[in-house]
Amino acid sequence: MNIVYALSGEGRGHASTARSILPVLEAAGHRLKVVTYGRSIGRLRDYDLLEIRGIRHCYNQAGRLSLHKSIAGNVNVLRYYAANWASIRRQLQAFSPDLFIVNFEPLTIRIARSLGVPVISFDNQHALVYLKQRVPLGFRLSSLLTQAATRVVTAGAEAYVVMSFLPANRRRPNVHVVPPVLQDEFRHLQPEIGDYAMVYLKEPNPALIQVLRRIGERFVIYGYDRAASEGNLTFRAFNEDMPRELAGCKAVIGTSGLSLITEALWLKKPFFGVPLKNEFEQMANSIFVKDAGLGDFAERPSPEAIGDFFRAGEDFRAALAGFNFDPDAAGRALLDLAESGPSPASQLSHPAAGQDQPVAVHAR
Repeated sequence: MNIVYALSGEGRGHASTARSILPVLEAAGHRLKVVTYGRSIGRLRDYDLLEIRGIRHCYNQAGRLSLHKSIAGNVNVLRYYAANWASIRRQLQAFSPDLFIVNFEPLTIRIARSLGVPVISFDNQHALVYLKQRVPLGFRLSSLLTQAATRVVTAGAEAYVVMSFLPANRRRPNVHVVPPVLQDEFRHLQPEIGDYAMVYLKEPNPALIQVLRRIGERFVIYGYDRAASEGNLTFRAFNEDMPRELAGCKAVIGTSGLSLITEALWLKKPFFGVPLKNEFEQMANSIFVKDAGLGDFAERPSPEAIGDFFRAGEDFRAALAGFNFDPDAAGRALLDLAESGPSPASQLSHPAAGQDQPVAVHAR
């Protein structure tokens, strides 16, 4: 089968997911064409790759997602879509695709529609649409806007494979809820409890850095793309040792993307989330971690909040000891749908409606 796998180029999570799933599809004998942009390009050059332009988030100096800047910054992307639609469509049509798997990329699903090719939507964002979420006071509007944007991106897909730790509490025949995936480089690491905490930031957060300087802990920080030591802070440029440093830390503090949380939980690391402001997906991820007793979060962390997090470390580690999940479930779901046809009648197993534990949690 010829499969077009299209993904967002924002952040590192989409590319990390692709690096876990594409080998599964290849090993099953499928021929792949990857479509992406931005940060994902460099991590997927080993594949038959079609580079496009795509939607990006824009942030203000405080690290808050700016709706105004994002709209203004993506006007040219919409013009690019209009100007290059025919060319991109021809290139994908020449691949003779049998199926599109779309990881939060809005252009390719519309090309698939024009070609009459079925689509599987595969991401974690649709958990905000199809799973019951706890919405804190003051975040209702952000939640509704995020849901609306998510619905637009891959509207009308034949099937939705949704990565989430939440229970599948809203049963729909074409929605298949699976735990998040995990790259092989993390699976075989032996976690240790070191003398430092690891910090990973999608966007610079000067206020957080100032807070960390006041805490009597050592921090290894990724996200500033520089190598330097300043008191109790060690800044790292991105490098291949990042997984090993994650495995060796005592706890993780970071932007609340699902990939980082998945890696931390797999390695049994207490997680303190710093969700990006105006990104309700990250707030939802943070709420899950706190409600499950695996860590804590704050949009504007104080020294007291982070100090309390470290003091509760043993309690978090005790909860983490019993928290396990199956990172291969998403690959199996996608293969089953590809082989059976991504229609609402596809027969995949679903957790019982109303269950109160994370979905597809198994001992590893």
